[in-house]
Amino acid sequence: MIKKIILLLAIVSPFLGYYFTVYLLKLEKKKVPVLKLSIASVIFLILILIFFRYFSHISPDTKYFPPKVKDGKIIPAKNE
Repeated sequence: MIKKIILLLAIVSPFLGYYFTVYLLKLEKKKVPVLKLSIASVIFLILILIFFRYFSHISPDTKYFPPKVKDGKIIPAKNE
Protein backbone atom coordinates (compact mmCIF):
# COMPACT_ATOMS: atom_id res chain seq x y z
CA MET A 1 0.00 0.00 0.00
CA ILE A 2 2.80 2.42 0.90
CA LYS A 3 4.44 1.75 -2.47
CA LYS A 4 1.25 2.78 -4.24
CA ILE A 5 1.10 5.99 -2.22
CA ILE A 6 4.73 6.80 -3.03
CA LEU A 7 4.12 6.10 -6.72
CA LEU A 8 1.02 8.30 -6.70
CA LEU A 9 2.95 11.11 -5.00
CA ALA A 10 5.77 10.79 -7.54
CA ILE A 11 3.27 11.19 -10.36
CA VAL A 12 1.19 13.99 -8.82
CA SER A 13 3.95 16.07 -7.14
CA PRO A 14 5.23 17.84 -10.32
CA PHE A 15 1.70 19.03 -11.07
CA LEU A 16 1.20 20.20 -7.49
CA GLY A 17 4.57 21.97 -7.59
CA TYR A 18 3.60 23.77 -10.79
CA TYR A 19 0.22 24.79 -9.37
CA PHE A 20 1.87 26.03 -6.17
CA THR A 21 4.45 28.05 -8.15
CA VAL A 22 1.77 29.67 -10.33
CA TYR A 23 -0.30 30.44 -7.24
CA LEU A 24 2.69 32.11 -5.53
CA LEU A 25 3.40 34.20 -8.61
CA LYS A 26 -0.20 35.38 -8.66
CA LEU A 27 0.09 36.34 -4.99
CA GLU A 28 3.22 38.34 -5.76
CA LYS A 29 1.19 40.56 -8.09
CA LYS A 30 -1.25 41.22 -5.24
CA LYS A 31 1.60 42.60 -3.09
CA VAL A 32 1.82 39.62 -0.75
CA PRO A 33 5.42 39.52 0.56
CA VAL A 34 6.36 36.12 -0.87
CA LEU A 35 10.11 36.77 -0.60
CA LYS A 36 9.90 37.82 3.06
CA LEU A 37 7.72 34.83 3.91
CA SER A 38 10.13 32.48 2.13
CA ILE A 39 13.12 33.88 4.00
CA ALA A 40 11.24 33.59 7.30
CA SER A 41 10.34 29.97 6.59
CA VAL A 42 13.97 29.11 5.77
CA ILE A 43 15.10 30.75 9.02
CA PHE A 44 12.51 28.76 10.99
CA LEU A 45 13.61 25.57 9.24
CA ILE A 46 17.23 26.17 10.21
CA LEU A 47 16.21 26.92 13.81
CA ILE A 48 14.17 23.74 14.02
CA LEU A 49 17.02 21.64 12.61
CA ILE A 50 19.42 23.14 15.15
CA PHE A 51 16.92 22.48 17.94
CA PHE A 52 16.53 18.81 17.01
CA ARG A 53 20.30 18.44 16.56
CA TYR A 54 21.08 19.51 20.12
CA PHE A 55 18.00 18.31 21.98
CA SER A 56 17.62 14.85 20.47
CA HIS A 57 17.49 12.01 22.98
CA ILE A 58 19.29 9.51 20.76
CA SER A 59 23.06 9.68 20.96
CA PRO A 60 25.22 9.17 17.86
CA ASP A 61 26.79 6.08 19.47
CA THR A 62 23.45 4.25 19.61
CA LYS A 63 23.43 0.87 17.89
CA TYR A 64 20.34 0.04 15.84
CA PHE A 65 19.25 -3.55 15.35
CA PRO A 66 16.54 -3.93 12.67
CA PRO A 67 13.51 -6.15 13.20
CA LYS A 68 13.99 -9.81 12.34
CA VAL A 69 12.12 -13.07 12.23
CA LYS A 70 13.24 -15.76 14.67
CA ASP A 71 11.40 -19.08 14.96
CA GLY A 72 8.44 -17.67 13.05
CA LYS A 73 8.01 -14.70 15.40
CA ILE A 74 8.85 -11.08 14.64
CA ILE A 75 11.41 -9.56 17.00
CA PRO A 76 10.97 -5.75 17.00
CA ALA A 77 13.76 -3.30 16.32
CA LYS A 78 16.00 -2.24 19.20
CA ASN A 79 18.20 0.74 20.01
CA GLU A 80 21.05 0.00 22.39
